[in-house]
Amino acid sequence: MLNFLDSTDYIQRNSFVVVELLSLIQEMIPPSRDIALLGASMGGLCCRYALAYMEHGGLAHRVRTFVSYDSPHRGADIPLGVQYWVLFFAGQSAAAEEMLAGLESPAARQMLEYHFTDPPGTTGASDPLYGVLQAELAALGGYPSGLRMVAFANGSGHAAGQGFGAGAQLILYEYSSLLVDIVGNVWAVPDQANQMIFDGLIDMIWPLPDEAMTVWVQGTRPLDNAPGGSRPSMAQMDSTEAPYGDIIALHERHCFIPTVSALDLATDDLFHDVAADPAVMALTPFDTIYWAPVNEAHVFISPEYADLLLAEVGIGVTGDEPGLPGAGRAVLRQNRPNPFNPATTIEYSLHSTGHVSLRVYDVAGRLLRTLVDGERSAGRHQIVWNGTGDSGAPVASGVYFCRLKAGPYERTRKMILLR
Repeated sequence: MLNFLDSTDYIQRNSFVVVELLSLIQEMIPPSRDIALLGASMGGLCCRYALAYMEHGGLAHRVRTFVSYDSPHRGADIPLGVQYWVLFFAGQSAAAEEMLAGLESPAARQMLEYHFTDPPGTTGASDPLYGVLQAELAALGGYPSGLRMVAFANGSGHAAGQGFGAGAQLILYEYSSLLVDIVGNVWAVPDQANQMIFDGLIDMIWPLPDEAMTVWVQGTRPLDNAPGGSRPSMAQMDSTEAPYGDIIALHERHCFIPTVSALDLATDDLFHDVAADPAVMALTPFDTIYWAPVNEAHVFISPEYADLLLAEVGIGVTGDEPGLPGAGRAVLRQNRPNPFNPATTIEYSLHSTGHVSLRVYDVAGRLLRTLVDGERSAGRHQIVWNGTGDSGAPVASGVYFCRLKAGPYERTRKMILLR
């Protein structure tokens, strides 16, 4: 299998390292044990490729759970205008030259949905290596089978953008003196419309040569502002000292891994309202998916996500293995929406089948509603509370507490009802 390591494709090269590691792990653990495999960002693609490759080739991997954490299954994004800014100024700045080297790497070419071309094109397009990776994954069956697959997204599942509109200006860079005039302005890609995304000029005193580049695109999707795990590319440019003038970031962060990409949702709508779609699980190959309430930094692990990760890793762990991460745990997720009116969704995850109680109390500790009281299977569950008590009568506006008990584990979340 190591014959593939002479490939120039970055994802595939690292995938076969994962294959070797899984083969070595099998020699180290007892036959009765299996493992959970977590891959974050690009690592999620590598783990996915490795598992699909092993199953396609009839190789055992003994992985019971595959967790993909904010990975670009449908591609990643660096604003195309920023990419052209880097290309234009690479000869003038060591920092821009270093960024250009990263954009030209096989990893960037395989993952970015829109990749710059030299000379510039008029539409957003991916590098050929992107299509090669997707074709190879499809040839391997797309995903492994016979194991539990979980996806986490750092992006919002509520169709919330990054704080600017499609086609909005992202970078303002203009400098003028007797010796040189410099322009390096960047705009987000538009939503289908024909628009300039980069305007660059280096106009030096005669007889020195001038340089200029303008890039217009049309037919693009609003990737830069899409819901997703974010990256501070513009803030990094702002903090870089320019040889002339000051680079100003009008917006600091952009979408790096769209929510629909991290969850691999079969939709072209970058602003798909995941949380409001009752049939969302029909759009994804994953068995369980998680999304953030707001857009977070790419691969950021919140305390809530840390609990959820441990719970997912622990699903399938037997009771006689208490030392393994997640064993004996259950997780109660914050209700959504919160505050709410008239109803809210409460989600919880169990590492194993067992008796569960889920009850709502008021601030005085009085029991108002029993939502769950019985045996539930391992995995993720959700239930809707419509703001009524056990009698069916609506409760008043105020603060309430939802308490989950599963075996020795107990967790409480605060909920706010606003009528």
